[in-house]
Amino acid sequence: MLDVSKTIFDGKLLKFLIVGSWLWEQYEDAFAKSLSLNKIKIEKFETSVFFSGFLGKYAEAIPFPSLKLFSLNRSLIKFVEENNFDAVIFWRPTHFFPSTINYINQKGIKTISYNNDDPFGPYAHKLAPWHHRFLWYWYFKSLPLFNKNFFYREINCKEAKSIGIKHAELLMPYFLPWRDRPLELNQEDQKKFLCDVTFIGHYENDGREKYIQALASSSIDFKLWGGEYWTEEVLGDAYDLLTPINSVYGEEYVKAINGSKICLCFLSKINRDKYTRRCFEIPAMGKVLLSERTDELSSIFIENKEAVFFSSVEEMMEKIEWLLKNPDICHNIGKAGMKKSWDAGLDIHSRTKVFLGQIH
Repeated sequence: MLDVSKTIFDGKLLKFLIVGSWLWEQYEDAFAKSLSLNKIKIEKFETSVFFSGFLGKYAEAIPFPSLKLFSLNRSLIKFVEENNFDAVIFWRPTHFFPSTINYINQKGIKTISYNNDDPFGPYAHKLAPWHHRFLWYWYFKSLPLFNKNFFYREINCKEAKSIGIKHAELLMPYFLPWRDRPLELNQEDQKKFLCDVTFIGHYENDGREKYIQALASSSIDFKLWGGEYWTEEVLGDAYDLLTPINSVYGEEYVKAINGSKICLCFLSKINRDKYTRRCFEIPAMGKVLLSERTDELSSIFIENKEAVFFSSVEEMMEKIEWLLKNPDICHNIGKAGMKKSWDAGLDIHSRTKVFLGQIH
């Protein structure tokens, strides 16, 4: 791997602090692991420990001024005072005061924000949960103060610049090379995960249940993973055909993708997604990505060669029937999608190289 720390930062060994919940392996933890490979020392500050218990959940959902919020900000300032950091990366920083960001800036430390959610969404449409209008209050107050701001979506970069944020950059999602790769399933895992088509993900009120119902009522061997999101109220008669509907994380998530010939992908309308992390994880494992069609995805993957797209229930069913009747084509698309994922810089290491170049 290119030693970015030496080529960009003149040989200086850097020390970064990553501030975030640290609850999910694909976020702060994965980014820290990739940065570490560039000889950057990483320290972590976990915000999740400040939001335990009944009141903590409310304070996390709505960042009103409270003892927990003041304690979080004071603790971060104290941690920064006791250490020597070159940069502080704030992952989805919804609970930090502008005064905290200002303090870190005044110490000559680079402050960087990254947001994998859509903070402008609640103002662009009425689909976001009601509390999101309050959730982003401190984030927007602090946004102009960060030295660099990174966003998951191009539209958020444009929206940030439209309100006067000059330092708004795109940091697209990625797959994890050490996790998202082809995997041989043992006999027990085959019984659990083997199927023709699978969807792994949450329910969102955007019509995706119609696609799931169509699959459930067909003769296609289909598995749905997503836990409590998928209720009988949402799925109707399809609920009994699909239960039990469990969640899968970590290695189980990888096994569920590897166990299916075709992996469905829906794009969040709440977050105005044009791609999502699964769009890169699925082909990286050598499986056929069958996703809602967008211009952005079509510019990354060659349609019907490296991935397959649909725009309606009817088209989705036609594409699935075509792939299942032509196993060689299905195999070749999965193989070509995997090559594109690994060769075209869609992994986290490639993303962190771009990130490091932009924060210099």
